[in-house]
Amino acid sequence: MKQRELLQTAMHDLDLTREAFAERLGCAKRTLDKWLLPDTSNDYRKMNETIWNLVREILAHEKLKAKHERLQKRIIKDD
Repeated sequence: MKQRELLQTAMHDLDLTREAFAERLGCAKRTLDKWLLPDTSNDYRKMNETIWNLVREILAHEKLKAKHERLQKRIIKDD
């Protein structure tokens, strides 16, 4: 997956704006904007491996959190 695809997918899955996603990553919105550019753009900037890992960890965390919430609802319903 290309960096642009990863970032767009993450923003969509997390339902975050560029501003909110940049804040979650701890970077400036302008930095995120440059990461989102096509790699043919002169302003394109490549993310380092730490950011790739951070995005993956955020997505994994949110997926696990949603699963936990579903299980909690099921437990409460069964009681």
